[in-house]
Amino acid sequence: MTTKTVSSRTIPGPAALPLLGGWTNMLKLFRYPCTYSRWLHDTYGDVVAMANGDPSYVFAFGPALNFHLLSQPAIFEAGKGTILKMPKDTAWGRLQFYNLLNMNGEHHKQQRHLMQPAFHKRQIGLYHNDMVALTGRMLERWQSLSQIDLHFEMKKLTQRITVKTLFGLDDEQEIDRIGTLLQQLIASQAYLLYTPPIDIPGLPYHRMLRLAEQLESFVRTLIARKREDTTSTDVLAALVHAHDEDGTKLTDDELIGHAFILYVAGHVTTSNALTWATFLLHQHPHIHADLLAELDGRLHGDAPDLQSLHQLSLLDGVVKESLRLLPPTPTSMRTAAAPCEVGGFELPKGATIFYSPFVTHRLPELYEDPDRFKPERWTTLNRTAYEYLPFAAGPHRCIGAEFAQQEMKVVLAMLLQRYRLAVVPNARIEPKGSNLDPAYGMPMRIIPQDRQFECIPVRGHIHRLVECPGM
Repeated sequence: MTTKTVSSRTIPGPAALPLLGGWTNMLKLFRYPCTYSRWLHDTYGDVVAMANGDPSYVFAFGPALNFHLLSQPAIFEAGKGTILKMPKDTAWGRLQFYNLLNMNGEHHKQQRHLMQPAFHKRQIGLYHNDMVALTGRMLERWQSLSQIDLHFEMKKLTQRITVKTLFGLDDEQEIDRIGTLLQQLIASQAYLLYTPPIDIPGLPYHRMLRLAEQLESFVRTLIARKREDTTSTDVLAALVHAHDEDGTKLTDDELIGHAFILYVAGHVTTSNALTWATFLLHQHPHIHADLLAELDGRLHGDAPDLQSLHQLSLLDGVVKESLRLLPPTPTSMRTAAAPCEVGGFELPKGATIFYSPFVTHRLPELYEDPDRFKPERWTTLNRTAYEYLPFAAGPHRCIGAEFAQQEMKVVLAMLLQRYRLAVVPNARIEPKGSNLDPAYGMPMRIIPQDRQFECIPVRGHIHRLVECPGM
């Protein structure tokens, strides 16, 4: 038997400024997660300290270390690196505490087991008609428009789809009202990075607590309704009626926390993924033309049904490839539950270890021409969950991954058959932040589908991330 050697050598990394330590480097990571993480890997290797020699915050790159981190949840815990810590006795504290992202061990395993039926392939199929109907309404509204911010439109659409399928609401005004409440709650978190958590009217913390209380009250009322109604097929209804072999069910607090995080995951990340997939298609005219030919041949202008979605191989490749190039969560993290080793280096308990789907997806040994948009690669390419991980991997893999991919395919199939979107010439296109939001939106002209495909020059940091013809 061989013994693995653990090194006590200094972990390489960029220099830190006096007093500030690695925080300046952390800010670079949060603002430019793709370019900065790639630079760290190219400069220092597979294990990098955010401040040279400091094992408290490190980056681990590549499939082997992805597997090391994500397949051992007892050692590398999820959710512990959350910046905003709130008391559990507040509505916001309960939203944070009672969700899969912040659960570990047996508690996480039991909760995920209870939630899994709501995301079974058969159950996801029940959400298909809502996806089609809401996408159709958006496309009808576009008839009177000549230009849109595609990112704004995708956020609005995925918000409606998520609220409708999550809560089973039928009234469109109520769908928008709850969607706005949820969006305000998410947006209010950002202010707490710069202001103290003081519960005084007028301050961001007070506003966030009141918004969380409104959401909690709404969901508690809805839970009571779902318990009386056994005919609803939405996600919350499935969660309300889910039970373990011994009869264990999700508590109201757990249902509320799970509902909130499912909204965040189902809305924010999917809207960005749809925006980038559409942009990439319109910057690659030949792929765009080939995909439309596939859609015409199978769908003949109609919305896809569940069976046809499985027959659209190029559409599947387009979704996979756009998620490879611009994954909705380009970096993520785990926290060491005890002293451990990563890549042969010793780390202390409490160390934060970042990993990068973005960098993994750009490794040339895994992906030929890694910076190019090549959906055709997926007709023969087969990668493990730790080599291709737009939805993470291991026990904490996103429970709604199949839902998101079905939604992307439905929206793209319907949109592309009806319209040819063209990015406004010389628009500034820059992915930023932890979810790769387009920092300046995605301005596009709406043109009825005329098959006059073209690649339009744009400006911005997108050039550093994707090789596109004409860019």
